[in-house]
Amino acid sequence: MMKTMKHAFVGVSFVVAATLASVALRAQTATDTTAATQDVQKSLEDILDEPETGDTYRYDPQGRRDPFRSLIGPTPRLDASQRPEGLPGFLIDELKLQGIFRTRQGYTAMVNAPDNKGYSLRVGQKVLDGEVVRITATSVVFRQEVNDPTRIERYREVVKDLVPGTTRR
Repeated sequence: MMKTMKHAFVGVSFVVAATLASVALRAQTATDTTAATQDVQKSLEDILDEPETGDTYRYDPQGRRDPFRSLIGPTPRLDASQRPEGLPGFLIDELKLQGIFRTRQGYTAMVNAPDNKGYSLRVGQKVLDGEVVRITATSVVFRQEVNDPTRIERYREVVKDLVPGTTRR
């Protein structure tokens, strides 16, 4: 029995020694990793803090506008929560003309919107960036608001044809 206890004690001390060695190795690796990370960070800071040479160019606007910024300005991006519901919330470019039919009041156009629903359009109806000006038997004409300071006109006509490639007279 004494021999068995001796073997058990040796086994336990071996396990404890192996565990302590493993913990020491992990601590050494963590210290090495931290030191390496600090060395890299220090060298990056040294590179960024280098004094500028006379060859370095910096743009000084001195009150002038930045030549790399758009003249038109940033285009407002409306997400789905800021747009109105239904047809007034869609851009002209997002609408696809599906058909035109005649009623007693005149022509009415059917369009397919990005929400995969069909809507009917009449003259004078507004969309997000314009309104319907005219509906003929083969096309719908929109007046689109243009936000371009280089153009004299504030509006442009956008024609959506029912049959692509038709000639206008």
